[in-house]
Amino acid sequence: MSIHPTVIVSERAKIAPDVEIGPYCVLEGEVEIGARTVVESHVRIGSRYGQVTIGTDNHIQYGAAIGGPPQDLTYKNGAYTALVIGSHNRIGEFVTIHVGTTKGGGVTRIGDHCFLMAHAHIAHDCQIADHVILVNSAQLGGHVIVEHHALVGGCAIVTQLNRVGAYSFMAVGAMANKDLLPYTIIEGHWATPRAINRVGLKRAGFDAAERRNIDSAIRLLLQRSLTVEEATARIEAECAPSPQIEHLLKFVRGSERGIARG
Repeated sequence: MSIHPTVIVSERAKIAPDVEIGPYCVLEGEVEIGARTVVESHVRIGSRYGQVTIGTDNHIQYGAAIGGPPQDLTYKNGAYTALVIGSHNRIGEFVTIHVGTTKGGGVTRIGDHCFLMAHAHIAHDCQIADHVILVNSAQLGGHVIVEHHALVGGCAIVTQLNRVGAYSFMAVGAMANKDLLPYTIIEGHWATPRAINRVGLKRAGFDAAERRNIDSAIRLLLQRSLTVEEATARIEAECAPSPQIEHLLKFVRGSERGIARG
């Protein structure tokens, strides 16, 4: 274990033997850090407000603040909740991530292989899946769900309780107040899908036939002459069955905030 002598470590912390922690870091309260994780200087992890669990092979950069209290006026200081971060993540400079609230399930969660760039913010009770990228200064309100392989662009904002679909690409500066469809490129204020994320799907290994299949489904959903119910019925009738189409239909039918359609 390599811990700089200026680091303040809670007696309740559990740190794997090969973790590296740089100068002037503070680990407060119940903090667990897994093997081969590197924490750079001036990082604060944990607080009196909840437990923070961090997996293996993470890289946490200068000035990040992880596990602080929710920015929620209804939050009570006596509540004790959690933040769970997976493995193989990179957390950039001055990223802020808060613990959950009891009304939101009690846990803020980050998956594996995520890249959270400088100044990104993840609020209480967010659920971030695997292989997600938040570009510099991306901001997620409370209770936001970001599905796997989604990218949220620089300075983009997702307001509370909304969802960002799998393999979607949210453009720089976009602002979302509804659920954002999987497999799409999204932009604007308020943000709406503009097209299928062709490049992202190709890079992810989807073949040309499935990309066309997804494109057909997205085009139906973006036809404002169709209701959502009519669009989903036509997708079931006209598109080839596949895991991606099944996921898209489930996403749309599970929307509580409404789908951004343009």
